[in-house]
Amino acid sequence: MSLPIVTPSLFYQYATCPHWIWYDHFGDQSRKEKPAALAEKLLEQGVMHEEEYVEGIRGVKGVEGTAFVEVTAKDQAKAFAKTVELMRQGVLTIYQGSVEAKVDGVLWRGRPDLLEKRKGKSKLGPHFYVPVDIKSSHSIHKEQQLQLTFYAKILEEIQGVRPRETAIINVDHERIAFAPGSEHLVKAKKITREIVEVLNGKKPPLRLASKCKHSPWFKECIRSAEEANDIALIYDLDARAHPALRKAGIETVADAAKMVVARLPKIPHCSPAELDRIKLQAQSLATNSLHWLKKPAIPDASIRIYFDIEGDPLLDVQYLFGFWIEGDGKPRYEYFLAEKPEHEARMWREFVDWTATLKPGTFKVYHYADYERAQTLRLAKEHGSSPAFEYFASQYVDLLAIVRESVIFPLYFYSIKDIAKSKFLNFKWRSKKAGGAQSIFWYEEWLETKDRRILQDVIDYNEDDVLATACLDKWLRTVGK
Repeated sequence: MSLPIVTPSLFYQYATCPHWIWYDHFGDQSRKEKPAALAEKLLEQGVMHEEEYVEGIRGVKGVEGTAFVEVTAKDQAKAFAKTVELMRQGVLTIYQGSVEAKVDGVLWRGRPDLLEKRKGKSKLGPHFYVPVDIKSSHSIHKEQQLQLTFYAKILEEIQGVRPRETAIINVDHERIAFAPGSEHLVKAKKITREIVEVLNGKKPPLRLASKCKHSPWFKECIRSAEEANDIALIYDLDARAHPALRKAGIETVADAAKMVVARLPKIPHCSPAELDRIKLQAQSLATNSLHWLKKPAIPDASIRIYFDIEGDPLLDVQYLFGFWIEGDGKPRYEYFLAEKPEHEARMWREFVDWTATLKPGTFKVYHYADYERAQTLRLAKEHGSSPAFEYFASQYVDLLAIVRESVIFPLYFYSIKDIAKSKFLNFKWRSKKAGGAQSIFWYEEWLETKDRRILQDVIDYNEDDVLATACLDKWLRTVGK
């Protein structure tokens, strides 16, 4: 019987949504959606970034024929054999090598972007190899750490030495080192076992999280949860609490809506107060109606400023600050834009200068969730602050926090899109593709094409976001009286 095969791409899919793997192997393929435009764009950019970096190291000087070798074989067995042959020869850099090894009864297989030679005794001779991946991000992400740990373990099996140092080459061609420790390997092995169970046909328990929206099977997950009326539909219910709730007989939204919290055993990751909230959320879903907890307490001012930031996490840049301003003449939209990632600092300074034009004591700044507060405080440390900005930041009002303490919506998610588009607010974005991921896609397209119509799409989307924030604020003040 052949061994189950696990690859780094399965780690990514599992981290995004465990059902992604299951549906890929056992689901109705006609229900699978096409990759999002942003995902395709990022893949394309990643390939271009990789090709650009590799082109720069092809000419590294060394012994003729041994400085840099690319493994071009598509057949897995041939690619693996060629890679091991090159490793034994002591080639300085192996590009797109194929490595694999049996680990705990599972075949771990992957193709690290680069295998770099290091001095040291191993099964190969007086040298060994470390894995390096080329990524179109600024920093090293958790899934990338897991992937490098995965490669390091495979190399340990091949060469008898586990690399103590691995790295990524980021979007700026900078090397960011990562030392895969034993705790990383334990986690990699645990996830591998769970992935193998799915590959063997074990369907993961239903679970919905915001990351699931990035899976091509997201709608199928929603459909399955709705058919079962599963507790996974309940917003903000920690998935780690699901097993204990199911064991206690709370398996559906209907069960949760009528549960007696005081009679339940201790539920891990869910306090009694949180269970009370979950019960109300379930009742809201069951009746498809709002449940008011209390009158919204929203700080007010003569000038209301609604604030939203657009940022690209892969380029590690905040590229647009947008504001809808009311109470100071005609309502208007204002924004600060970094037309290039390297213009972020200039955009920040323009924004900080603008805060100095606002009169203290006359305004409040409304945003949705913590992103605006966190990013502006971070940018202040990075690019410089001012008394005017510090006062501006002291006037932040998080409408998500006010929503959570005042009203329960019959929704699976509480993003500004989910709430504003609901039947209760019925706000509409101009673009049917509206979303943070789409904004990033447009910005990336703008950087590539310099088409100002695409840049205007980014600006229009941001304006709709701040208008949606204003809509929510007015709705809370009016309906929540």
